[in-house]
Amino acid sequence: MLSNKEKYVSLVTFRRDGRAVPTPVWFAAVGDEFGVITETNVGKVKRIRNNPRVTVQVCDVGGKLSESHSVLPATARLVSGADAVRVRKAIGRKYGAVYVAFSVYWSVSTLWEKVRGRDKHDPETAILFKLDA
Repeated sequence: MLSNKEKYVSLVTFRRDGRAVPTPVWFAAVGDEFGVITETNVGKVKRIRNNPRVTVQVCDVGGKLSESHSVLPATARLVSGADAVRVRKAIGRKYGAVYVAFSVYWSVSTLWEKVRGRDKHDPETAILFKLDA
């Protein structure tokens, strides 16, 4: 089982040819699902759009998998609006000051890139995943 006490999970999405692509992410419980925030135009969003089947496993910040935790199959979905706000708030509550600092950095960085005419930041997308029964 996955606990909200864990700091990171390896979210594994799958390419069209079936190859697994692991990404260590922050996550937080949102009701009976777990949420992740990411940039919109990244590979994991495109892969989830094509195939909602994912797996998750507890890991460290660098993606090293925890041998004491199993690989858990799940189904992911991309969300916006009120669901995305719920995910963002849940992650903010879980990670506290670290999340606030990261959000401030992200906002300043985005503004700076826009001022310089080199906006490379993509808008955020929220992902909700539910563990398979």
